Amino acid sequence: MKFLEFQGEVEEVIAQACKAAGYKDAAVEVSLPPNDSYGDLSSAVPIRLAKESGKKPGDMAVAIASKAMELAKKSRYVGGVSPHRGGYLNFTLNRSRFIADSISEISSGDLGATKGKGKLVAVEHTNVNPNKALHIGHARNLVLGDSLVRVMRYLGHQVQALNYVDDSGAQVADIIVGFKFLGLPDEGPAGVKYDVYCGDSVYAKVNQEYVKNPALKEKQSYVLKEIEKGSGEIAEYTRGIVRKILEAQLATCWRMGAAYDLLNWESQLVHSKMWDGIFESLKKMGYVRYQDSGENKGCWVIPDPESGEEKVVVRSDGTVVYVAKDIPYAAWKVGLIPDPFGYEVFSRDQPGGVLYSTALAGGKSHVHFGGVELAVSVIDTRQSYLQRIVAKVLDRLHEGSSRRYLHRSYEVVALSKKTATALGFQIEGEFAHMSGRKGLYVNADTMLDRLKEKAVEETKKRNPSDPDHWVADVAEAVAVAALRYELLKQDPDKMIVFDMEDALQFQGDTGPYLLYTYARARRILDKTEGKPRIDPETAAKLTRPEEVRLAKKMSMLDMSAMTAGEFLSPKEIARFSHELAVSFNDFYERVPVNKEADADLRDARLSLVDASSRVLAESMRLMGVPVRDRI
Repeated sequence: MKFLEFQGEVEEVIAQACKAAGYKDAAVEVSLPPNDSYGDLSSAVPIRLAKESGKKPGDMAVAIASKAMELAKKSRYVGGVSPHRGGYLNFTLNRSRFIADSISEISSGDLGATKGKGKLVAVEHTNVNPNKALHIGHARNLVLGDSLVRVMRYLGHQVQALNYVDDSGAQVADIIVGFKFLGLPDEGPAGVKYDVYCGDSVYAKVNQEYVKNPALKEKQSYVLKEIEKGSGEIAEYTRGIVRKILEAQLATCWRMGAAYDLLNWESQLVHSKMWDGIFESLKKMGYVRYQDSGENKGCWVIPDPESGEEKVVVRSDGTVVYVAKDIPYAAWKVGLIPDPFGYEVFSRDQPGGVLYSTALAGGKSHVHFGGVELAVSVIDTRQSYLQRIVAKVLDRLHEGSSRRYLHRSYEVVALSKKTATALGFQIEGEFAHMSGRKGLYVNADTMLDRLKEKAVEETKKRNPSDPDHWVADVAEAVAVAALRYELLKQDPDKMIVFDMEDALQFQGDTGPYLLYTYARARRILDKTEGKPRIDPETAAKLTRPEEVRLAKKMSMLDMSAMTAGEFLSPKEIARFSHELAVSFNDFYERVPVNKEADADLRDARLSLVDASSRVLAESMRLMGVPVRDRI
């Protein structure tokens, strides 16, 4: 977008001006000034050069500016250069040309920060054990990962969205124990989602029974061995149950706007024997060691990359631990081992495209996954230790591989006391950490339903004559926007305290505020006799501060997306979206559009409204926040 082009021109002008002034290798950096009075971009290069040469910063700024002024005349968007006595160079836009070009680019639908081919990237996220429904903590993983997929694609990368299904773990075994050995019905009550039934009823009941009857744990071990074997009545039964639970989970994921390209099944990863080859390689390197004494006697261990302490990867009974499953999965992602999988269609009904599944036999060969240039794993911060071990093992397998395997950690989600109370929990303190063992957790669907109920009330107040189906659609959009935005706007490494009432506000830093702002902009365009039209001549009439700030802000989406991609942090998009919405509403409150008497100026302002709403919609799409023309 055009502000990035302006920045590039400024950097080139500074570099050439420094060269002309005798500083050939001057490093160039620019930044947004603290306020508009200093211009549109600033550089502190003269301050640094002054320190190196012993000159005064103000004199150095004047000397470089004198060279830059002539160079700026050859650029398209640099309108002026001025030195500041503190040693800064301040640059202003050629505003009419910049605004006209920005609006034309946006109106053509040419949004996207990168042209040409980007990297092949895998983003793994969600990864909920198939024994329960997604709770609000899982929702943070989903929203963070899905938004990263969207941002990476916007940046021009070819992205594989992966969802790892742990279908051979203890939590799945617990569900089977409930059905096979406690006699619990394997069909849930009418009207109850299957994942909710399995998690809230079956899984909870089985764990209560383990406390009463510890011998029941032997059944869990038996089921785990049968699942790992992969054949027989228990294994076949488990596959059917897991698929039903997973389909219910995916319905929630799709409701929240997420889509995936591939399901990776842990059981198939185990049966593929990928670990066996890696295990032998690590033995030959001496990186895994067999312990014939001590607390880990009979186990194979890997040294902790930081502390040097031993991490068991293969137990004394020959079974592998979690990290030993994650190592071959990571190696498959970055192409360090041959791909053992075929691929088959899991669902053609997924909103957003076909969903594939790994297959060890009979898979279709026309699609391929893994072997990427960059793999991002969205996993909560409690797994950081294990992820560091995985990365170190990858480096042992091929030097430098850890730079292509990135862990995007995130902190937990807590409930505000007000929200916890509204959901029927009695807590001490101002917020509550969720705990499955204590029964203090909220399923994502439950939260969305409660948000939707409240949104229906508000939507009916605003639109009393609209039909119920329209109200329900808008309320669902508001609920999803409220939840997704709240889970994105914070730094991923900070805990979120979720409050329903705050998230649903139509003013402030919320998802509904973005929906409201977009709908407000489209209403202006629906009620006009004019037409969005602009050229450099009419763009020159857009001189009010509110107009210029809005035009500048809307042209910075790609810069925010690049930052989000670099730091794997979609909160940058949330910040941009909110700032754009604030700029638009400030413009809306202060500047007449359809009541403007000058038809050319009115149409130029309509072009600004149209373009800014398009960019706002695109930024919302990058976060998975729904867009509605009217709410």
